[in-house]
Amino acid sequence: MSDDAYKKAFERERLARKEAERITELKSRELFDLNTELKKLNAELEERILARTAELEEARVRAEANTKAKSEFLSVMSHEMRSPLNVIVGFSELLEQRGLEEPEGGYVRNLRFSALQLLNLISDILDLSAIEAGKIAFESTPFDVVHAAERVFKALEQRAIDKGLTWSKGMPADLPQPLSGDAAKLNQVLINLMDNAIKFTREGGVDLEVHYMKEKSTDREVWVAFEVRDTGKGISEDNLERIFNKFEQENTSTRRVHGGSGLGLAISKQLIELQGGTITCTSELNKGTTFRFELPFVHEKRAAEAMDSGTLDKDQVAGLKLLVVEDLEVNRMLLRQMLRNSGVVMFEAENGQEALDVLKEHDVELILMDLHMPEMDGIEATRAIREGRVKGVNADVPIVCLTADVFKETKEAIFSAGMNDFVTKPVEMRRLFQLLGHWRKHIDARSTANA
Repeated sequence: MSDDAYKKAFERERLARKEAERITELKSRELFDLNTELKKLNAELEERILARTAELEEARVRAEANTKAKSEFLSVMSHEMRSPLNVIVGFSELLEQRGLEEPEGGYVRNLRFSALQLLNLISDILDLSAIEAGKIAFESTPFDVVHAAERVFKALEQRAIDKGLTWSKGMPADLPQPLSGDAAKLNQVLINLMDNAIKFTREGGVDLEVHYMKEKSTDREVWVAFEVRDTGKGISEDNLERIFNKFEQENTSTRRVHGGSGLGLAISKQLIELQGGTITCTSELNKGTTFRFELPFVHEKRAAEAMDSGTLDKDQVAGLKLLVVEDLEVNRMLLRQMLRNSGVVMFEAENGQEALDVLKEHDVELILMDLHMPEMDGIEATRAIREGRVKGVNADVPIVCLTADVFKETKEAIFSAGMNDFVTKPVEMRRLFQLLGHWRKHIDARSTANA
């Protein structure tokens, strides 16, 4: 290669290398700028994430505080509303048992029915709040399902008769007993459905049918179907899907003519489905409507002694030494009247501190402890007993919470404090004696074992 050609080749290579260096430097600068921008974006993103996280945490804390405040408010309202209703239902039950002549007997029946209706509405509202908060709790206690259904049927019978309606029922004779479930929730659903049936029926009648679903049941799980049929105005096909919505009725005139909150069917559907059951509705305009719901219950043969059989045996609690801790005199008076002639030795205290003083002086076998009381509430008093802080007091004495507060958190607090059981207000006489009888057997069995 000539010198001239060599020089040209060298110059081309030099220029190419220089161009490559320039491009490399340019790209390096661009990459540096991109990295700088990326770091800036990352920093801004981290700031936004931190800010958003702080906002979400603040919102979570606010939501928890609101939920807690709502629960506490509903708990207090539950207690404040149920406590006077406990008195109305209780004393009206005592009056009913006197067999008053008409029209006084009718006045008492209507008073009791209206109180139970108001109680059911309160239960609907409280259950709605509990369901929305995911805090609904269901009991599982042995009871006579047929007797429970018949009791609702009897409670509403006079209202149907007053409207001139036929009022009939059909009950299974072969249903296994006892069955465990939530008797109060079953009562609530049946009242909602049967009250609606009476409300929307002008002529004809209402029928309650209870069926033992043998083909769907097992030795352990028993399915029961409940059908409420009426010959009322019926529901149009277009509105069948809407009737289970909250605060809705078939049309605006329904509430105006018949009244009602529009909650009953919505709550009933949720209570049934949350227990693993189903509910359906079939209807034909101007011919009537049938609501059918199916519920599973647990068959517990060994729980027969704890079952509410519908009988009222006062002899089984004779001699029981009972302490009632309740701040309202009218509630203590009601319990005194319910327990009269039963042989129960009843001591009384207005608050937890007074209860501890009574326990120092008397040998008590069972305590009915109210929850919300001045000076010392039921939870604090129970802890004082269980922790042995009161000398001379039996730390193992059975304690049953007597409360109008039905929320899940309250039940957890009750058992956490060391209480053995609970009964909600209003307390029916039969339920009271069932409870006392159950614990009397437990007390006697423990005494025999320790002898």
